[in-house]
Amino acid sequence: MFILTVICLSLGFVVALLSLAMLLLSRKSMLIFGKYPVKGVFYWLKYGIALLVLRQLRYRIYKRNEELLSSPEHLATLDRPQPLTNDPKSYDVVSFMAANAAGQKLMVTLERRRLGVLKAALYLWLPGEGLYCSPKLPDMVHFTTDGQQESSEFQGAGFHIYPEQSMRSWRLKYNGQLRHTTETEMDSETESVEQQLLSVQLDLHFKSTADHFNYNRDLSSSLIADSIAREAWNDSFYGMLKSVGHIVEKRTHYEQSGDLEGSLVLGDRRRLELQMRGFRDHSFGTERCLSSINRYVYFALLLDDGSSMVVGNLSQPSFFLSSLKMGYVRTPKGVYHSITGSNFELYSYGEKGTPPQHQNFIVYTEEHKYLVQIRVEHSAVRYVGGDWESKVYNQFVACTVNGITGQGHAEYLYRHSSGRPETVSGQDPQWYQRIKRFERSMSNLDLANEEDFIF
Repeated sequence: MFILTVICLSLGFVVALLSLAMLLLSRKSMLIFGKYPVKGVFYWLKYGIALLVLRQLRYRIYKRNEELLSSPEHLATLDRPQPLTNDPKSYDVVSFMAANAAGQKLMVTLERRRLGVLKAALYLWLPGEGLYCSPKLPDMVHFTTDGQQESSEFQGAGFHIYPEQSMRSWRLKYNGQLRHTTETEMDSETESVEQQLLSVQLDLHFKSTADHFNYNRDLSSSLIADSIAREAWNDSFYGMLKSVGHIVEKRTHYEQSGDLEGSLVLGDRRRLELQMRGFRDHSFGTERCLSSINRYVYFALLLDDGSSMVVGNLSQPSFFLSSLKMGYVRTPKGVYHSITGSNFELYSYGEKGTPPQHQNFIVYTEEHKYLVQIRVEHSAVRYVGGDWESKVYNQFVACTVNGITGQGHAEYLYRHSSGRPETVSGQDPQWYQRIKRFERSMSNLDLANEEDFIF
């Protein structure tokens, strides 16, 4: 009887300690601007736990399946237009960002959605001439079918983007119009002047011999653990943990460095040969949830010594990632080094809704420290999502990293709650307008979460 009593008391003591530990771990850290948690009292304990769990999870999903995941058959399946599932939020996105030492910069993104909906944007920055962009911007929504058919490739609105050899070569074509914006100096101020639409033919090859950087697999575990350790580990957090495997399966994003070369014909006669270095990324799944993203900032930098760098910071509190830093450095020889730390904080850069024109920050890899200096040359605005859930500032930048000059791109995304204006949505096909009215009616009846947007 005495032994049984001791065992019961011991178990009760252990349960009490575990309950106390969970209570303490659930405490909220102090928030900067009510959004960004600082390191709390139990940060290092939570950091150690999160790091251990992340490493085990990555070993189970990736490391022990490395041979399969690196096979040519798997890569060929991965690096092609993905079939959109029956899930209404299914998406498939391919994007390119490129630049050269002369300061020319190109950004193209195409997002396939259900029923032939295509979200597209193209920006071409030419120094001394100004910006050429897709004529429908800042709206990105295009329609490639009558709403009765699904798309099977990245094609529509004048674009056709397709792989020629998986993980090695992609073709990027555009045959349509671009809107030209120039800048003039007037009384010490810069003023944008709209020009007429120009017919354009763009034919580019993206070629790469580099491996790809898979964010689920290759992003620094220490950066993810840092973000998670700042959060309150409450009931909602533990509920999210149960679906981590599902979330990973529903969101894939990878990037690859390479060269972008080809021709551009502007108007009837003018022809340019473009040679740039850049990045290609591919994202697909069913859990993009743009409307749940508070903010993100993303830099893609191409340096004159042949190296490149991606630096970002994402705020998505609903996934307990209020400030997730990310990125990598790619050496001239093609080796990726994950960023392990950065002093780039969202609350210090553009928190009030206006991105800064100059940015200076430090990033770290396991072996090196980098001082990054950014100067914005021009910027443009676009809206992302079927209801304009997000507002994105695309910046075309010059940079210096540890004294090495370069060119690149920056994106500042903010949550946008004003919706897509009637002057824009009123031009959509009737079938799409009916779908959007149905979505709004469901939302008004509280039968759908405000974050669940089909398109």
